[in-house]
Amino acid sequence: MKAAWLEAVGRPLRLVEHPEPRASAAGVVVSVLAVRVPSYTRQVLDGTLGYDLPTPLVPGPTCIGRVESVGGDVFDIRPGQTVLCNSLLSSADTIGSSDDILVGWTGSGTTRSRSMQQAWRDGSFAEKAHYPARCLTPLPGAESVDVRRLPFLASLAIADGALKRGALRGGQSVVINGATGQLGGAAVLLALARGAGRVIATGRDHSKLESLAGRSPRVIPCKLSGERDTDAARLRELAEGGTDLALDYLGQTPTANATLSAIDALKAGGTAVLVGGVRHDLALPYQTIMRRQLSIRGSFMFQRDTALECWMLMRSGAVDLSPLTPEAFPLGRIEDAIAAAPTLSGFNFAVLLPNG
Repeated sequence: MKAAWLEAVGRPLRLVEHPEPRASAAGVVVSVLAVRVPSYTRQVLDGTLGYDLPTPLVPGPTCIGRVESVGGDVFDIRPGQTVLCNSLLSSADTIGSSDDILVGWTGSGTTRSRSMQQAWRDGSFAEKAHYPARCLTPLPGAESVDVRRLPFLASLAIADGALKRGALRGGQSVVINGATGQLGGAAVLLALARGAGRVIATGRDHSKLESLAGRSPRVIPCKLSGERDTDAARLRELAEGGTDLALDYLGQTPTANATLSAIDALKAGGTAVLVGGVRHDLALPYQTIMRRQLSIRGSFMFQRDTALECWMLMRSGAVDLSPLTPEAFPLGRIEDAIAAAPTLSGFNFAVLLPNG
């Protein structure tokens, strides 16, 4: 089979003939149908982000696949199914540790994490891939959806994981920080589908914010100034006194002001959920958090039940897929896909189609 091969971090990615994977007892081999190429892929491969890549390997994140074969201990997945292949493999649900990996992408750097990477090394930038069965979510009826749009399901599931961590209730006001990005855009669609009363979409691109506002009268655009106090006051005003929930999907930012503004705008008993890629420490106001009984939580990737719920929302039409404008590339043009990915945002994203 053809696959993208990374000999070492910082070395050029090469397209090679690679042995086809075989299903282990607890594993599943899939034909890779579609992979969203993250905007930061180049920084992962060249080492800029410091990801723990067990090179040499076939890199690649979460993907959509069609099941080719299953291991002898796999009974809930069958050949022919279209599945979401979540790259997250974690031991936290059984032993309470923070040991996890993203198959073909990174690990947490612990001894157990590196052992997991040896067992599940290669990722999705290939015609076929091997995943733990526990990481796969079958998608009934997926054959009726344009395969180029299906990778957006992973963004929806990550975004929805944060909504669940924040315990969104119908009619509440929600701030979506970084709403013009892909995760933030997915969160806007989900917050609407799950009954939020006000969805305050923040960002720096006025035209994209206005486009989001056109999706529903419940979406309120808010262009950020970068000044913490000014932005917090504006968010409170738009929420008519304070927000119930703040979801932070921001990427790399020059300061943490936008995140702190969203926390400052919470009403008493409110919750902030951190999901993005902000690289700054947060100076949190101890007395304010204590007296106003605020909650600040983290959310990382997603679980199978969340992915299935999001799929059912997509399939039913409760989440509108019409804004999606994926740009597709064959495996032979993976370098073009990686170069295009950071130039795209929101509902426009790069998709790799390894099998055409």
